[in-house]
Amino acid sequence: MRVVLLGPPGSGKGTQAEKLGNRLNLFHISTGDIIREAVNKRTSVGEQIKDFLNRGELVPDSVVLKLLMGIIKKNEEFILDGFPRNLQQAKQLDAVLGEENKELDLVINLKIDEGAILHRLNGRLTCSQCGKVYHIDNLPSGKRCELCGASLYQRKDDNIDIIKRRINVYKESIFPLIEYYRKKGILHYIQGEMSPEKVFRGIMTLIEKRKNEVMEETWLRKN
Repeated sequence: MRVVLLGPPGSGKGTQAEKLGNRLNLFHISTGDIIREAVNKRTSVGEQIKDFLNRGELVPDSVVLKLLMGIIKKNEEFILDGFPRNLQQAKQLDAVLGEENKELDLVINLKIDEGAILHRLNGRLTCSQCGKVYHIDNLPSGKRCELCGASLYQRKDDNIDIIKRRINVYKESIFPLIEYYRKKGILHYIQGEMSPEKVFRGIMTLIEKRKNEVMEETWLRKN
């Protein structure tokens, strides 16, 4: 299966993509993680995108594609988290997959209210060592990471002003993207404000249904 998870900042798509990757043995391609790793390692590409991240702006398509396309080509099945973010990226992704005689099976859009996004992200804390994410409303004992014991910190882009800019940038780019995948017949919606467990079950139901459809389509082509 080749799956794309869409959703605004704070919708939980990263958490869900990681869980799905582990459950279904799909390679989890996290655009955000790949970009942050490039920045932390101070690679040439990382230096190019650092200022965009700090301002809460989208990283230019050419830079994102440079980081992702090699990974996408190497993996037969995957779940994409944080890409594509606009129509041009979607078309470029289809072009790359087409070169490999592949196509996307499913696009899932997590819907969530702006107020819930602001609450989630403004209270988000990240482990300085292992990267585990917490929320200020539910901190572990001692206010340190329960996995490795390291201190927690708030990312620079998790303040109200930058979060609002990120949401606005997302809104401007998402509608053409949604329409593009709707016309392809592979777009589905999940309410992202449900509990993570309910969101996960909803996504799994969609994936299992699509798996069965793909198997049936393959059988019909062969027979």
